[in-house]
Amino acid sequence: MPGYRRHWIVAALIIAVFAVQVVFTAPPRGQEWTTLGLIAVVVAAAAFAHHHVIATVSACLASLAVTMRAPDPWEASRHHRSGLAELMRLDQMPLTASEAVALAALIVVLVWTAPPATAAICTAALLATSVFTAYVRTVQYLYPIAVPSVVLVALTAAGVGYLLRMRDRTQAQLAAAAEERARREERLDMARELHDVVAHHVTGMLVQAQAAVVVSEGDKDAACGMLPGIVNGGTDALGAMRAMVRALRDAEATQGTSDLSADLRELVEKSGLPVKTNIELPQDVRPELGRSVLRLVQEALTNTRKHAHDATSVEVDVRLTATAVLLSVVDNGTARPAHSGGFGLVGMRERVSELGGRFFAGATGEGWLVTAELPLAVRA
Repeated sequence: MPGYRRHWIVAALIIAVFAVQVVFTAPPRGQEWTTLGLIAVVVAAAAFAHHHVIATVSACLASLAVTMRAPDPWEASRHHRSGLAELMRLDQMPLTASEAVALAALIVVLVWTAPPATAAICTAALLATSVFTAYVRTVQYLYPIAVPSVVLVALTAAGVGYLLRMRDRTQAQLAAAAEERARREERLDMARELHDVVAHHVTGMLVQAQAAVVVSEGDKDAACGMLPGIVNGGTDALGAMRAMVRALRDAEATQGTSDLSADLRELVEKSGLPVKTNIELPQDVRPELGRSVLRLVQEALTNTRKHAHDATSVEVDVRLTATAVLLSVVDNGTARPAHSGGFGLVGMRERVSELGGRFFAGATGEGWLVTAELPLAVRA
């Protein structure tokens, strides 16, 4: 729509040029009314230039008709007809002002918007017509610069159209790249959600099931006592999956957290780990930031439960400063390699990077530490 609006603005300017020409061709002689009518067809063709072939044919025929109405140029040249009145005849100008502007605008639109083959054929036809009319109308006056000037204007118009075409192509490519980037970010976000949420619950079920297998040989009652925890873990996993499906189906559904402190405490209680918490959040943060904090702590606890089986102490610290949310999760389990074959640490780094924060995960000598600093300000 903006492209068509700009086109009609240009069309209005061409019509204005034609109107001025009509006003200053006074008083028009009898045949000049017909000539003005034919020139009006050229102007109309430029105004409806988006009908590429029809506009080109109309403009060429009308411009040739104006030229054919001129007296025989070679006969006139032998009689050296000249004078101001003769020079002011519409059919003996190289191209009238409105013709020149209309043909130039038509070439711009053709090269800009028409399919390549159509643009090439129509532009060549307009260029040939312009050169022919300029030559025939001016040969009797021996204007040596008429034809080169028309060619220069036509080539300039074609160059402008080509630049506009390349600009639109570049914008389309950038838009396509942005769309693909958005899709990729959505896929990564879904992958992180699956890993951080569903895998968290499934890991808890797996750990409890493994423990039940170990104790079942010596104490079946204890093994049976672990079944409710496995059922609860499955219920939580199913709830998380439904929440994700709901968020994907409803673009307006919030994926954040409304009470970060409460969600963090609930997460710690369900982790099944000996966790000591220190949560200092005097005020809540924006939902998307709170979600990232929750997922980071959740993934850190999942990694502890999955890899640090001998951990006897886990500390979760989340604090709010004037400019950022600081979090750390540290355990005293056996240190594990930074790359364990999963995507947990990769996902955490991506979350923090998207928010413009800083992230560290590594061995401390006595266990494993995960820290992150997430700025409160929205990243530009």
